[in-house]
Amino acid sequence: MSTSLRLQGVWKSYPDWSGQPRTLRGVLARRVPLVRGRQAARRWALRDVSHDLGAGRSLGLIGHNGAGKSTLLRLISGLGRPTRGAVSVHPETASVLNLGASFDPLLTGRENAFTAGLVAGLTRREALDALPGMLEFSELTEFADSPVRTYSEGMKLRLGFSVTAGLEPRLLVLDEVLSVGDLSFRLKCQERIAELRHSGTSLVLASHSAEEIAKTCEHVLWLHHGEVRASGDADTILADYEDSVTAASRAATPVGAGRDDGPLRLGENRFGSQEVTIEEVRVGGVRAGGEPARMRSGEPLRIAVTMATHEGPVDEPIVVVTLRRASDETALLDVSTQGTGFEVGRGVRNATVELVLERLDLAAGDYALDVGVYRQDWEHAYDNHHAAYPLRVEGGSGGKGFVLPPLRWSRSA
Repeated sequence: MSTSLRLQGVWKSYPDWSGQPRTLRGVLARRVPLVRGRQAARRWALRDVSHDLGAGRSLGLIGHNGAGKSTLLRLISGLGRPTRGAVSVHPETASVLNLGASFDPLLTGRENAFTAGLVAGLTRREALDALPGMLEFSELTEFADSPVRTYSEGMKLRLGFSVTAGLEPRLLVLDEVLSVGDLSFRLKCQERIAELRHSGTSLVLASHSAEEIAKTCEHVLWLHHGEVRASGDADTILADYEDSVTAASRAATPVGAGRDDGPLRLGENRFGSQEVTIEEVRVGGVRAGGEPARMRSGEPLRIAVTMATHEGPVDEPIVVVTLRRASDETALLDVSTQGTGFEVGRGVRNATVELVLERLDLAAGDYALDVGVYRQDWEHAYDNHHAAYPLRVEGGSGGKGFVLPPLRWSRSA
């Protein structure tokens, strides 16, 4: 087929039981529509979504939580059917969602990887031959004979992606999998995806990381409350999306409320509704915001963010750290608690969240850190400090560019 994916007027709804009794006793006592034979109200997760993805092309899905990204990915993966419209996918499709859904929590990682290989279309012999490579790629060999019920969600995603790493699908469907694990594992995933893309595999990727989408996808579909808000080339749509979040954060920023705090000025380099505020940022164990924090290239870096709520507890606030080059504010790294699978928690009032960059191979120079706390749905920031925390990286010059990775030269005759 000339297209790897075709979405034709896709709508998806679910029964909306909000405000209605969910127990059998409550149902019988209240005589809700379920008992009386009437349909429950519907909640539309997707509304009239259409898109064609050509063979060998890549599509990124963006939007705040609840926008419909996961619902659309599930339909593309064959985990459900649309309420209206049609979803057509290439028969040789590999989805980490689909493979992960087939995992049996009582079976071991080894047994599940073998079964997932069969589900993906491998013969028994092919699955057995591929099994050592799957486990090695996942970096879960020491847990291979433990039941999957003991695995974290990140470990399950690693295992699911590792099954796809040994396949040659014509369409690959991924949901945030590139943020799973440490940097070395993410790089392995990116390298394998690049190999598949080079061989002609189409890709659908949903991610909250604009940087990841920009590096991986040519085309972007922006979903907003289940509808397509915009569709086009990645650079244009990502810029519009970030402008939208920034504009919403600016609009939510109180006028004349609060006070300036050192280098922070509300409405200039500090934005957000201020329902949750960042009380302190420590870089390398030292309170940040004055003189630049210092580190040597290749060293680890710790960034601790202390937050406090002012209008009651909040659920799952998202902490974001962005590293920029000071001279032109080019974003070099953009990570979030949600994007890496870390849950800050429910009912948060006061908390300190620490990010550890285990090795930061930056070229010597001046940089700055953004630190922000966002709503669970990404609609706007509670508090965002833009380029407020200077960082000076020291070290020798190994060449030109942003990064200074470990390297060595060799010569052969």
